[in-house]
Amino acid sequence: MTASTLHRYSINTAPVSPERRVSYWEEECRANLVGFRCSSHSDDGLLAHQTCLDVDQLRIGQTTANAHVIERTPDMIRAFPRESIFVNVILSGETFVYQRGHCAKLQQGDVLIYDARYPYLVGGADTFNLLHIDIPAEVFQTQLARADVKKPIHIAMAHSTSRLYNRTLSRLLLGLIDGPAEARCSNEVLHQQVCDLLGAMMGQSEGGPALSALSAGHLLAAKAYISEHLDDEELHALAIAREVGISERHLRRLFAAQGESISDYVLARRLDRARQALLDPRLRRCTVAETAYRCGFASHAHFSRVFKQRFGVTPGELLRGSQH
Repeated sequence: MTASTLHRYSINTAPVSPERRVSYWEEECRANLVGFRCSSHSDDGLLAHQTCLDVDQLRIGQTTANAHVIERTPDMIRAFPRESIFVNVILSGETFVYQRGHCAKLQQGDVLIYDARYPYLVGGADTFNLLHIDIPAEVFQTQLARADVKKPIHIAMAHSTSRLYNRTLSRLLLGLIDGPAEARCSNEVLHQQVCDLLGAMMGQSEGGPALSALSAGHLLAAKAYISEHLDDEELHALAIAREVGISERHLRRLFAAQGESISDYVLARRLDRARQALLDPRLRRCTVAETAYRCGFASHAHFSRVFKQRFGVTPGELLRGSQH
């Protein structure tokens, strides 16, 4: 398992003169996250602090601010396009969102998912603190099986299992934002852990099978172990179950309750990682065969076949296309 170096960057309006804080916030966020217009609703002027970092294809961050509203208008979307889905996890305070005729009010512990490709209005009361995740729309579609977010998704933590997913995700993100520069595992593993937790929360909110908090913890541990050992050709159900501390039969039941088998989940994660590697300009010198091996595939032919079944192109075609 390879550790990764995390590069953080921060935006803070406090040192800026009050009359320039809004324009400064707009400029810095436009350069580092997304373009929007901001209105301050505090007598003290806009006081906002944001820390962000990139984790593989995801951009995560934490924002603490006093009362203000941001608006992403059609003009802003045309001028500063962003092919992303945004996720907000409310740590404290209250926020709201209005998008595509739908309005939602959120409080501590709630999760909001919305599409940055469409106009929106988001605001917070004095004072709020939230975590946010910027997910490329294509990643959201392939890894979370959602082609579009037709309206804002508001996930309230009504079930103990949902609260477990939320706490686990919040701890993971805060550990990356506030922790050491060297993460304990690779960016690819961290990326997958974030997506697994989001997928679990969304499935729960959409009426999926309700696991107990203990079973949900076992499932998360199993998926984390899988993400950290995808390059192991001998990765199998028995080894995963032993690592988690449950029987292989129980592990298979947990995955079946989510509508997939262990082998299908492992294959999907290996294919996702291989696709990311083939598109990564830093890995241009790697051949398709090397990429297959690095992602746990013993057979080049098998890799090419299942890759085309999943993505509609062969690994070689994707690699050649990314180099032009």
